[in-house]
Amino acid sequence: MDVDETLVRCVTFLSLFVFDARRRGRGAEADTLVEEFRALRAAGMSRAESHRWFYRHWAGRDVADVRRVGDDWFTSRVADPAFFNPAVRHRLDELSRTGTHIVLVSGSFTPALRPIAEAVGATSVLCTTMETTAGKYTGEVLATMVGTDKSAALLRYAERTAVDLTSCTAFGDHHSDAAMFELVGHPVVVGDLDPRLHGYPAQRLPG
Repeated sequence: MDVDETLVRCVTFLSLFVFDARRRGRGAEADTLVEEFRALRAAGMSRAESHRWFYRHWAGRDVADVRRVGDDWFTSRVADPAFFNPAVRHRLDELSRTGTHIVLVSGSFTPALRPIAEAVGATSVLCTTMETTAGKYTGEVLATMVGTDKSAALLRYAERTAVDLTSCTAFGDHHSDAAMFELVGHPVVVGDLDPRLHGYPAQRLPG
């Protein structure tokens, strides 16, 4: 299950960053960094490299403090009924009732994803791994979770847990999720904003 703009209607690691910065009186600086991030992406920087560039801006922050910020961010955001995609959330609830395990697979990081995982009953989270030293983020990314990273992580997860991926469902909104789709028996494309997925053979849900 992809998260950003699939399960939820925002890019969680950007939203959390801006939320944190505004609480510290640095909202304008955060807005500028997000604009720069989007400009780098538009200029052709890969998802993995652009994520590494952005996550550097957490350098020096206390891990426990950022976790608390993540909890506060989620409480604030989930109060908006439009935070979760209702069609995807409904489908997840249906799957959960059959005993299906929910695994979040996202380029975001733990402080943003942990409260979402708890809210939807996810059993595992596969996400960007950041380096820490003495309880603080160094700003370095040890492992990204974009594109083929997702399929590789799912293969490792399936081997570790003895899950048959051909019996699984995967949700995503971007063509970079295709590597994940190809592993499962039931791909679900959420939304129609990515033209490269318009002809992809999958179930469809609104974005």
